[in-house]
Amino acid sequence: MLMYIYAVTGIPLFKEQTQYDAENLTYGKSFDGISNSFSTIFILLTVDHWYSLLEEGWKVPGLNKVACGAFVISWIILGAFIFRNLFVGFMVSNFKTIRSDFAKELELQRNQKDSRDVTQLPEIEQVFWPGDTLFRYCELMKELQHNLK
Repeated sequence: MLMYIYAVTGIPLFKEQTQYDAENLTYGKSFDGISNSFSTIFILLTVDHWYSLLEEGWKVPGLNKVACGAFVISWIILGAFIFRNLFVGFMVSNFKTIRSDFAKELELQRNQKDSRDVTQLPEIEQVFWPGDTLFRYCELMKELQHNLK
């Protein structure tokens, strides 16, 4: 919803930039329509090319530079820092819930296996770590370093 509000607000705010005929403007048509506006707002959500967009806007005569700067900076603060962190927090919370549900399910399965006859369970293989693993190599390098001192 907030993204839609910023996308619609950006269209009249950057109107002079979209109507300005200059060959050297890379982001000249960024707020040309609702689809371009959404893609530009998403790019700004990733904090990508925000300064280039503002810099090109400053080259356009008749564009309200303060309002455009406030628009971009407020979207970066609200969208990129707050909205994105809330989204990531929501995803982490969901993954944590899924993980705890999975752990409960595994514990339930283990309890069911323990209640069965022990002779029916397959034997668990023991993991064998060879002597030349990276961990052993790091231990040897630390000992060598200690001996050199």
